[in-house]
Order: sequence, then structure tokens, then C-alpha cells
Amino acid sequence: MDLKITEERSASSVSQAESDEQEGNILQGMRFLCAEDNEINAEILTELLKIEGAECIICENGEEILKAFEQSAPGEYDMILMDVQMPVMNGYEATKAIRRSSHGLARKIPIIAMTANAFSEDIQRSLATGMNAHVSKPVEMKVLEKTIRSIKTGGGTEPQVIE
Repeated sequence: MDLKITEERSASSVSQAESDEQEGNILQGMRFLCAEDNEINAEILTELLKIEGAECIICENGEEILKAFEQSAPGEYDMILMDVQMPVMNGYEATKAIRRSSHGLARKIPIIAMTANAFSEDIQRSLATGMNAHVSKPVEMKVLEKTIRSIKTGGGTEPQVIE
């Protein structure tokens, strides 16, 4: 059987490769406020984001992240990466407190849950609490990038479920 490769197909492959290349650096220059109580996980997350050209400030519990957010200048952080299980104030409580705060971006800043709890009810609880998306731990950078891209292109205020 003889099969021919058309010019159209190769053109679409090139345009797809160009598209992937343009979208590939979504994290470059972003600043994250991150809630992570596990020191090793915090170091790994910091390094992974740094490799992608992003910065993050780590807070060890929900109370710390709430304070850091409330004291930040509008636009200082692009997004919040929120561990759910933390001491003092968990991620759900911290998210509710951030959404209720008087900060100018309290209702707009995207918050992404990061947790090993990946059952459907966990995802729904994250979204119901006011988070925009849910990513399972251990965090895979491709999944995080896809989630961030989805939030950015979707306006950032509507909940997103990325699997």
C-alpha cells in the first residue's frame, strides 16, 4: 500500500511545534506564594519553579500564607499554590480567609490546591472552598503548567479541574 505525505500535514506539524514552543515557558517570570509545611517538599517545589524561571515564597502554614498575602502589594504574586494539610490553619481555612480578606485581589488571585488527596470529593471541596484548581501531589511540572495555562486562558476566576 502506497501512502503519500501531504504538505498540509507537515505544515500542521510545524505550526503545532511552534505553538508548543511558544506556550512552553508559561512559568517564566511568575511569582508564587506557596503554602507547604514539609521542608523537603518546599525545597523541591522551589527548585522546580526556579528551573522554569519562576520564583516562590514558602509559608509553613495557612496562617503564615494569609499574613503574607494580606501584606503583599497588589500584583506582587501571580498565584498561590496551597497545600491542604498544614498545621495551625489548613489550606481550606486559609483559602476562605484569603477570599474574605480586604486585600484588593482577595477574590481574584488564583489559588491552586496541591495535595495528595485526589479523590473526587477532595477536588470538589477545594473548588467549593474558593480554590481555582486542584493538582495532585507529588506535583508534576507538566500538570502544573497545564493547570496554570488553563487558569490564565480561562480568566483565572472560574474553578478548573485538571487531571
